[in-house]
Amino acid sequence: MTPMARYLETELADFGITEVQIRVETSSVGMISALQSNEVDLYFDSPLVAAHVARSAGAVPFLRRWKRGEASYHSLIIVPTDSDIHDLRDLVGQRIGFQEPDSTSGFLLPVDMLLDARLPLRELVDRTENPDEDEIGYVFTEDDKNTLLWLARGWIAAGATDPRRWAQLNEARPGAFRIIATSVEVPRQVVVRRGGLDAALSLRISDVLQDMSENEETSEILEQFHKTSRFDEFPRGVAGTFDPIYTLLDRLAAADLI
Repeated sequence: MTPMARYLETELADFGITEVQIRVETSSVGMISALQSNEVDLYFDSPLVAAHVARSAGAVPFLRRWKRGEASYHSLIIVPTDSDIHDLRDLVGQRIGFQEPDSTSGFLLPVDMLLDARLPLRELVDRTENPDEDEIGYVFTEDDKNTLLWLARGWIAAGATDPRRWAQLNEARPGAFRIIATSVEVPRQVVVRRGGLDAALSLRISDVLQDMSENEETSEILEQFHKTSRFDEFPRGVAGTFDPIYTLLDRLAAADLI
């Protein structure tokens, strides 16, 4: 992240910016506090986590960040091809693997599909615990690679993943797995600005970030910044993009999952 910070220092010097500091928070709660206390001005994260943090902190979704050439993505729930599971209702009485609680494609999007289908859910202690026959038991694998490994070994009946990992899996083991559900599409990554950030400075930051993909030197800085391809505005606007996400977050909050 350092080359990006140094570049912003140069481009924002006219606004009296002499130093851009990098701050890492290990939880959503920590980032909410940092934004509310004006200790963080710009925050980068996956869309659902970013939306939750932004709404809680009074911050504003600002720009879309393309990652590895992808503007948006979704979540998939997959099962072995020879499984008797063909739709979400067939998961009742079964064990499903999710990545971790803050993962958009590995938990928040797929678990919302189950909530939207009004299916009973319960978190399991670990992969050895069996769910009751009238509920779906879910377990966290801690890594998307683990999810696929556990699925291949039969420790879980289904798993959540993203399109990129699905393509890799299909290349490695063609025809071994199939998709039973696909979530809504969301931005690949999001930039959030704190509430109250100077309007002129916000506009300048927006212009600087969006212009970075226009030349080779700054494109290299983007690539170093977690495989960023470009920044742009949300095609459907902030409200059109995030109102459905906030509705999704409300379902997750009602189920006490965020």
